[in-house]
Amino acid sequence: MGNGVCVAGTDTGVGKTLVSAALARRLVRLGCAVGVMKPVETGVSSAVPDQSDAARLMAAAQVDDSLDGVSPYRFPLPLAPLSAASAEGQRIDQDIIMDRYAQLAARHACLVVEGAGGVLVPMGQDWDFRDLIVRLRLPVVLVGRVGLGGINHALLTLEALEHRKIPVVALLLNETQAPCGAVQQEQQASTMAVLRDRVSVPVLGPLPYQSHADCAWADAVDAAADSLPIRELAGMVLTRGAEKS
Repeated sequence: MGNGVCVAGTDTGVGKTLVSAALARRLVRLGCAVGVMKPVETGVSSAVPDQSDAARLMAAAQVDDSLDGVSPYRFPLPLAPLSAASAEGQRIDQDIIMDRYAQLAARHACLVVEGAGGVLVPMGQDWDFRDLIVRLRLPVVLVGRVGLGGINHALLTLEALEHRKIPVVALLLNETQAPCGAVQQEQQASTMAVLRDRVSVPVLGPLPYQSHADCAWADAVDAAADSLPIRELAGMVLTRGAEKS
């Protein structure tokens, strides 16, 4: 296995793609030959292929790999991977994903692999995304929301990763909506403080809310890549890569 990280989420909609793209962009700026992978993606619209997660990751990393290599499984329905695949009469094959991963790892010094949904989301009848992480042998960057509910989701996911002895580079908390008042700001500060007190991994953030992500994605990625949490995370990833080498 090559160097890199797997970006996993405490839930869906927590900002995994933004974090993955911003991390890839930051690593490119630092001179790293970074590749990207989105093994499984659901809710993919054929009408706007450049807006898929995989296409956005490829643009952020400035790679010319094939889309099928970066994202071997893409399904139109916005369902959990197992359900989305079943609706198309398909089955997600771990060996195919591992083969595509090995090809990308041979081309790039570092890979950013983005998951789908949470770590326990079913990918097949008898396996979930956590099983794939184990096979990839990559450490995890866990992305969670900094708002209310973020504590429970983060602690449960970290416990699930620890149960399988999966190393975690950092927990990065993301603002999934703009803070709009004193109560919400207090909730965010409380979430950060409680998690920093209770977990053994670095807690980064919060990553500022990117209000223009929907209409100006590239600008949002650039802004996130310049943020302190992503700069800190990129440094951790490069340090782990240097230690492994």
